[in-house]
Amino acid sequence: MSTNATDNTETSTVEDAQQRRYAELDLGGDEFVIYDRENHQAWLQSTVAIPVEDLR
Repeated sequence: MSTNATDNTETSTVEDAQQRRYAELDLGGDEFVIYDRENHQAWLQSTVAIPVEDLR
Protein backbone atom coordinates (compact mmCIF):
# COMPACT_ATOMS: atom_id res chain seq x y z
CA MET A 1 0.00 0.00 0.00
CA SER A 2 1.32 3.41 -0.96
CA THR A 3 1.88 6.12 1.64
CA ASN A 4 0.77 8.66 -1.00
CA ALA A 5 -2.91 7.68 -1.19
CA THR A 6 -5.16 10.44 -2.47
CA ASP A 7 -8.89 10.98 -2.57
CA ASN A 8 -9.47 12.73 -5.90
CA THR A 9 -13.03 13.83 -5.22
CA GLU A 10 -14.33 17.36 -5.46
CA THR A 11 -16.25 19.15 -2.72
CA SER A 12 -19.92 18.46 -3.32
CA THR A 13 -22.83 20.87 -3.03
CA VAL A 14 -26.03 20.16 -1.13
CA GLU A 15 -27.83 19.28 -4.38
CA ASP A 16 -25.45 16.48 -5.39
CA ALA A 17 -24.55 15.23 -1.90
CA GLN A 18 -26.69 12.09 -2.21
CA GLN A 19 -25.16 11.27 -5.60
CA ARG A 20 -21.68 11.51 -4.09
CA ARG A 21 -22.25 9.06 -1.23
CA TYR A 22 -19.60 6.65 -2.53
CA ALA A 23 -16.04 7.68 -3.28
CA GLU A 24 -12.86 6.15 -4.68
CA LEU A 25 -9.47 6.29 -3.03
CA ASP A 26 -6.51 5.57 -5.34
CA LEU A 27 -3.79 3.76 -3.35
CA GLY A 28 -1.40 3.63 -6.32
CA GLY A 29 -0.06 0.49 -7.93
CA ASP A 30 -3.48 -0.18 -9.50
CA GLU A 31 -5.18 -0.58 -6.11
CA PHE A 32 -8.35 1.22 -5.15
CA VAL A 33 -10.65 1.49 -2.15
CA ILE A 34 -14.33 2.29 -2.69
CA TYR A 35 -15.99 3.63 0.43
CA ASP A 36 -19.28 4.95 1.76
CA ARG A 37 -18.88 8.54 2.94
CA GLU A 38 -21.74 8.08 5.43
CA ASN A 39 -20.58 4.77 6.90
CA HIS A 40 -16.79 4.71 7.25
CA GLN A 41 -16.86 1.02 8.15
CA ALA A 42 -18.30 0.18 4.70
CA TRP A 43 -15.50 -0.14 2.12
CA LEU A 44 -13.94 -2.57 -0.32
CA GLN A 45 -10.49 -2.81 -1.89
CA SER A 46 -9.93 -3.83 -5.51
CA THR A 47 -7.40 -3.75 -8.32
CA VAL A 48 -10.15 -2.61 -10.74
CA ALA A 49 -12.35 0.48 -10.51
CA ILE A 50 -14.80 2.32 -12.76
CA PRO A 51 -16.54 5.64 -12.07
CA VAL A 52 -19.87 5.34 -10.24
CA GLU A 53 -21.44 7.46 -12.98
CA ASP A 54 -20.72 4.65 -15.49
CA LEU A 55 -23.00 2.30 -13.54
CA ARG A 56 -26.13 4.35 -14.17
